[in-house]
Amino acid sequence: LVGSEMCIRDSPIRTDEHLWIGPARCNDGRLRDLIRKHSIVRKLKPNEIYLSPGDPIHYVAYVAEGVTSHYMFGANGREKVMYRLGRGWFFSEGIFYNDTHTVELATRYAIAEKETTLYLMDYPNFLELLKDLDFVQAVLCSTVEKCTILRHEIESVTFDSTSDRLKQLLLSCVNPNSVEDDHWYNLAISWTHHDIAAVIGINRVTVSRFIGELKSEGFLRLVNGRVQINKKYIRGS
Repeated sequence: LVGSEMCIRDSPIRTDEHLWIGPARCNDGRLRDLIRKHSIVRKLKPNEIYLSPGDPIHYVAYVAEGVTSHYMFGANGREKVMYRLGRGWFFSEGIFYNDTHTVELATRYAIAEKETTLYLMDYPNFLELLKDLDFVQAVLCSTVEKCTILRHEIESVTFDSTSDRLKQLLLSCVNPNSVEDDHWYNLAISWTHHDIAAVIGINRVTVSRFIGELKSEGFLRLVNGRVQINKKYIRGS
């Protein structure tokens, strides 16, 4: 477990922040200012861990800037990314809704993938913010959208092959403004095999094998270690 954690710290995913931005309702300027007035500001450095499993959670967090990655480890030490949250997402928003009024404990890691600013709301300030309808709708919207992400992930794990899941991941990160040789699209993110393994939930050896298969299929090519996607596989091209 410690070895896997260190691997993440030493090899951060280089993100294109716009890919992880939250719903528009959660990025309203008035709302952001309102949250800021009722929050503690916490700044995180790249790869800094904000929460680890077992840590008490005292605040609802709002990502004001940057990107956070939320992941867990299996019994075999394999890492699985649940989701990435950029500007405008809430997380830990359910901690104040338990009937026992006990402190919730984190069940997964939360780590900053780049310089990140969090607005942290304690219980009194969260209750005060709930008097604002826009805030309530934003929290609900963020929660529902995260549930949708996880539902799609469950559907993908259940029904899609590993090869198809890898294709979907790579296609979701294509940079439409970066084309080489008029036929190959670059990715907006420089994925490592470790990164891909964490997102899909497989090991790095398996990632290497499937990338080789997709290369033989003509879906992708590798240029100086960078993955490029064949234009014919991109919808609308």
